[in-house]
Amino acid sequence: MKNRSKAYTRHQRERIIQKKCSILKEVQLREDQWMPARGTLSKGEIHCSCRMCKYEKHYSVPKAKHKAKWDAMRKEIDRLI
Repeated sequence: MKNRSKAYTRHQRERIIQKKCSILKEVQLREDQWMPARGTLSKGEIHCSCRMCKYEKHYSVPKAKHKAKWDAMRKEIDRLI
């Protein structure tokens, strides 16, 4: 692993905090008084299971890799028949 400077680590931490803060403000529509402490946003993930964030799961939309496999299997079956 490469040696990283403290400035690099601080930059990455602040970048992640900004990203999660914007998700909380713009997607979950949280106001400043209901936001968690900034330091806690650098740890872990923001788990959101709303219908907007998990659209594919709630509406049973297949993932691209599964769709490609199904298409390949369908072509193989059609070729054999």
